[in-house]
Amino acid sequence: MTANRPLVPQGPQLVAPPSRRLVYGSLALAWLATLLPWPGGMLWLVPDFTLVILCYWLIHAPHAAGQGLALVLGLLADAALGGLIGQQGLAYSVTAFLVVQLRRRLENFEVSGRALQLLPIFLGQQALVLLIGLAFDLPDADWRHLAAGLVAALCWLPLAHLFDRLTGWSNEMFIEPAAR
Repeated sequence: MTANRPLVPQGPQLVAPPSRRLVYGSLALAWLATLLPWPGGMLWLVPDFTLVILCYWLIHAPHAAGQGLALVLGLLADAALGGLIGQQGLAYSVTAFLVVQLRRRLENFEVSGRALQLLPIFLGQQALVLLIGLAFDLPDADWRHLAAGLVAALCWLPLAHLFDRLTGWSNEMFIEPAAR
C-alpha cells in the first residue's frame, strides 16, 4: 500500500449504499424467476436465482440483507417449491452465514474472482439440500442437482456486472491512480 492511496474511497469514488427498494425489488424478481415453470427434465440445471442475488446483497449491502432474510427466503422457497419445510431455510441460512463471514475477503476480488470464491459455497448449498433430501428419503433428491451450484456460479458473472452497474459499485475505485 502506498502513502498516496487513502484507506477509504474519497470524494466522487465514494459510493452511496443501494436503496432497500433496489435490494428487495431484485430479490422479488429473482424469486419470480425461481418460480417460473422450468422444463421438468432440465430442473436439475436451474440455479437458485434468489440465492445468487441474496449473496450479492450480503456482500455489497449487508445492512439490507442478512441471515434473517435468508431464513425467510429459504422458508418461502420450501413452501413454494413443495419441499421439506426447513430444508431450503437451513441451506440459505448456512450459505448466508458463510458469505457474511467471507465478505471482507470477497470484496477484494473482481466479479470473476468472486464467482470462483462463491463456487464452493453454491456447491455446498446444493450438497446440503441433497443430503437433507437423502436423509428424509425425498423423491426429488438427485445427485444431478449439484450441477445447479456450478450454473449459479456462472450466473453470478452477468448478474453481478448488472448490479455493479446499477449501484455504481466498481473495483476500479480501488486501483491505484498510477495503474489507471
